[in-house]
Amino acid sequence: MDTETIAVEPLTDQIRKAVEAGKLSLPPLPRIVNQLEELLADSERASSKEVANLIRNEPAIAASLLRMANSAAFGGLHPISNLTHAIARLGFKQVSSVVTALAHSSHFHSDDPAMKRWLETLWGHAVATALGARAVANLTAGDPEEAFMAGLLHDTGKLLVLKAVDYIENKRKLAVVTPTVLDELMDILHTELGHRTLVAWHLPQEICEVALRHHDKNLDLGDSLIIRVQVADAIARKIGEHPEPRPDLDLLEVPAVEQLSLDDIELASLTVDLEDEIAEVKQLL
Repeated sequence: MDTETIAVEPLTDQIRKAVEAGKLSLPPLPRIVNQLEELLADSERASSKEVANLIRNEPAIAASLLRMANSAAFGGLHPISNLTHAIARLGFKQVSSVVTALAHSSHFHSDDPAMKRWLETLWGHAVATALGARAVANLTAGDPEEAFMAGLLHDTGKLLVLKAVDYIENKRKLAVVTPTVLDELMDILHTELGHRTLVAWHLPQEICEVALRHHDKNLDLGDSLIIRVQVADAIARKIGEHPEPRPDLDLLEVPAVEQLSLDDIELASLTVDLEDEIAEVKQLL
């Protein structure tokens, strides 16, 4: 195969056209995610028992929820072996977040060694940003589970860029996309493709907006969810859970940190706690 580097701009056009034509997309989240959301939206039907009855049809998810309910990261003090009790302990919003995370994790697998390394990095970043955003929300009077979801899914567009590159190289027999070109494609395309994907998955508008605007610099207090994800993203970058880690990053100089008025003690505590939680949650998901 020709290894000549190909221009970024024509590639972006090809990718956009392939996505618009329906030739490139990410598989939708498994049906269980929408079924659970529909159940939880029905206040008359929603109960720990009904949620357990639904999730029992997905043994792998049920087992993971039991493990999480019994973990230190999710507040497990006494062992639980009953799924209904596990759901009651975690709470509906947290169960919804966990089920979405488990469903989303299926997008991060590949048999190709190079692709696998990329996907592992992106998954680590997704988990770290989700947990970081939840922690920041708890500190700043936000909705922790909404923040978790936004952090988990903010870089979904990068998955579609990787799929597009695979399509270009293998299906169309074009030149190999070099790492430099891939980075440029990620920078240019991942926000718009992420937004398109999350809209297609029928996720809440606020979550879709984070995927589109999480690199915006001119944010105000009405963009609090995006700001929390930006803080979490910066923390993930500092602790190495990022495609482009920066251990020397001064978090106090990050604009989103300044906007939330987080101090160095809060940031230090949050960062230390987050590193421990990431390690445990990665094993549970």
